[in-house]
Amino acid sequence: MATVYRLRERVHAELIPDLLHTRGVLSEEDVGKFLAPDFIRDSHDPFLLPDMGKAVERVLFARSSGEKVAVWSDYDCDGIPGGVLLTEFLRAVGLSVRHYIPHRHAEGYGMNETGIQTLVEEGVTLIVTVDLGTTEHGPIAFAKEKGIDVIVTDHHVVLSAPEESLPQRSSDLPRSSSDELRARPFVSDFLLVPILPKDAFAVINPKRPDSTYPFDGLCGAGVAWKLVQGILLKLRIGGTFSEYPEGREKWLLDLVGMATLSDMVPLIDENRMLARCGLIVMRKARRPGLAALLSLLRISPPSITEDDIGFMIAPRINAASRMGSPESAALLLRSETLEEAKGHARVLNSINDERKSAVAVTVKEVNKRLEASGLSESPVIVMGSTGWRPGILGLVANSLMQKHGKPVFLWGREGGELLRGSCRSSGEVSVVDLMHGAVDVFDHCGGHAASGGFSLDEGRAHELLPRLVASYQALMGTAAQVVKEVVVDRELDLAETSRAHRELKQLAPFGVQNEKPLFLFPNIDIGPVRTFGKNTDHLDIKLGKSGMQVPGIAFFSTPESFQKTPTVGTKADIVGHVETDWRGGPRIRVVDVL
Repeated sequence: MATVYRLRERVHAELIPDLLHTRGVLSEEDVGKFLAPDFIRDSHDPFLLPDMGKAVERVLFARSSGEKVAVWSDYDCDGIPGGVLLTEFLRAVGLSVRHYIPHRHAEGYGMNETGIQTLVEEGVTLIVTVDLGTTEHGPIAFAKEKGIDVIVTDHHVVLSAPEESLPQRSSDLPRSSSDELRARPFVSDFLLVPILPKDAFAVINPKRPDSTYPFDGLCGAGVAWKLVQGILLKLRIGGTFSEYPEGREKWLLDLVGMATLSDMVPLIDENRMLARCGLIVMRKARRPGLAALLSLLRISPPSITEDDIGFMIAPRINAASRMGSPESAALLLRSETLEEAKGHARVLNSINDERKSAVAVTVKEVNKRLEASGLSESPVIVMGSTGWRPGILGLVANSLMQKHGKPVFLWGREGGELLRGSCRSSGEVSVVDLMHGAVDVFDHCGGHAASGGFSLDEGRAHELLPRLVASYQALMGTAAQVVKEVVVDRELDLAETSRAHRELKQLAPFGVQNEKPLFLFPNIDIGPVRTFGKNTDHLDIKLGKSGMQVPGIAFFSTPESFQKTPTVGTKADIVGHVETDWRGGPRIRVVDVL
């Protein structure tokens, strides 16, 4: 897919006002809020979330009656921090709590009857979920049968169906569900109604159609945080709650911020405040697990950024479930001493190294098979092997998607009868929409526009490629999109890089709906180009102009990755981002060379 760059017309001469205008931050009040997020002002009332009141009352009843509670969280870098923060808080206010994280390979995503039965035998009478539960109809019904109430805290989109076709039993529910899983095409006269797990005691989810909460973009840990706020508001009615002093809860924001920056949620509104405040707490490194991991990775706590979370911390938290047990990550985050945490940090780092090696080997195998099979011309890459580990296939698919510029679906198997896979897309075409066009092939499927997961019977694996190609053609037409337009925020002279680097910190943290500004650096002198990294898959490029020089870096790139090969002694226009290098100074992350 070819890329063309369009330079956006400047609205303001000054950098920050111009970039704010691009982001739709126009009024003086909105500019003030964006540049200076405030914990009190930007925290919405938790009781505007549906079922919050009854959930708070149920948790406090469990506290007064001495019930045993389980926090059941997802196994990623949203669910694990969210589960640790909710467990830590509930214990601090006097509840008996057990943190349950399903094993990715043995149990799969979400709730399951085997795990629930384990909790029944332990005497649990209340489960609070984190980052899952909205579509867990069967397991929640099973829990209710066993005498366990379930409070769901989640942020995934509620599946909808026509009122006349609503299932009467949880076993009748469609298996496909996800963040962006739209209902299959129905007669437009039908009224679409939400399918909530009717056996849940409470479902706290800002994406419920009946929610009056002013912001629906919270991550899973963010919703769990709102439950914490709701409980504290109730406990502090009429005065202070001496067991949990005012303001102590802010120390949990490191976990909320970590999850918010890891989970591809929009970094606007309340999320911007949570991410900014979370980074402030993380920079103090009071949590032994985070301090130990930062020390091991040689990241200075006072200078930690969203990039450190996204590229260094989150991959190691996620590696635990991809390669082994998610409990390794939870143990790190809930460590009480630095000495204990150092051991868990070393284990997690070792697991991540194993993960990177497994990903590299699988990427190489897929590329080799693509060349041999002639399938590289297909608009969708679909491939699998029963020897591939499902937990790493999302990372493999992402690498392939970036190289080939097309949607990638990969499957493998590790325990169980079903094949399990992951898919990635640039977002030009939604993987969820692609899966919808072949939905009957899957046992289960779901995800976001750019990423998703699925499972299917091995006997149907041969149907995936033709069905997904047909789905792609139905969505995009028989001719694949050959040109992608990318908007560049503004032109920037190399001499302006240091000033821009200082000013851009006002707009951080960057992420979804607050992307890093993209700049065009014109007429740059190309200096030495060298590869680096364990697999020599990154580039260091010296960029100069008028006697000054700024380091450039391009991750997972070769000189041939760009539209123009960077050659020493030549001039080129550079498209890239201004960011912080390991020494704290500015560098340019090169996106393309023109």
